[in-house]
Amino acid sequence: MWRSEVWALGVRADLTDDYSDPRRGLRLEAGRWWSPPVSSSSPDFYRMEYNVTAYLPLGKRSTWAFNYFRSDAFVRRQGETDRATIDQQQGLSCGTITDPKQRANCEQVIDNIIAENTYGTATGLGGTSRLRSFPNDRFKGAHAVAYGTEVRWTLTEEAHPFDIFVAKDVRTGLQVAALYELGSVADRREELGDIYRASYGAGFRMVTASGLVFRADVATGREGLEATVIVGYPWETF
Repeated sequence: MWRSEVWALGVRADLTDDYSDPRRGLRLEAGRWWSPPVSSSSPDFYRMEYNVTAYLPLGKRSTWAFNYFRSDAFVRRQGETDRATIDQQQGLSCGTITDPKQRANCEQVIDNIIAENTYGTATGLGGTSRLRSFPNDRFKGAHAVAYGTEVRWTLTEEAHPFDIFVAKDVRTGLQVAALYELGSVADRREELGDIYRASYGAGFRMVTASGLVFRADVATGREGLEATVIVGYPWETF
């Protein structure tokens, strides 16, 4: 059975008009994340993350949100970087593969592990919160930066009870959103920002009296379309 342990210490300053459904103001977050190495071959590193979201009101009920996110890995001890040892540990046997393409793919797996063990790994981009047109953690490296913006239009504001399967609450608002995001990852800090990926799309949200936000997004980018159905607004760190 595989188990993991994560330690996190963070702080949030909320200067918005509404904690669960902000329309104006500023939200700042900073945190340090650390997971004990799972073996002597694994690197020992921690992540520092910074997340800032600004909300500009559009009329009385809607808002335009802007987000900045940064994640950096700091290595205290490197992991295994010897190619032959990694090949043996992973059971890859790249040297026995005769097909050039398959062998190149095998060697790339080793290259990725060496990079992770050398530089550490920041929070990946792609998934339900950032670069939503890409699969979860599609882009990973020791450093990551992301920018996002959403225009959220509130369609209705009313207290309307609902009971759908296991979800029972009071609906207080319905929203539609247009979104655009940019992100970049790199193992070397000086290379961060050399290549950016983009996502854009639209979403629908139902805000409830309990503070939960039921969210559905559809986003597209260079690798196609991705759909998200989840609880919570994007970009939240804690």
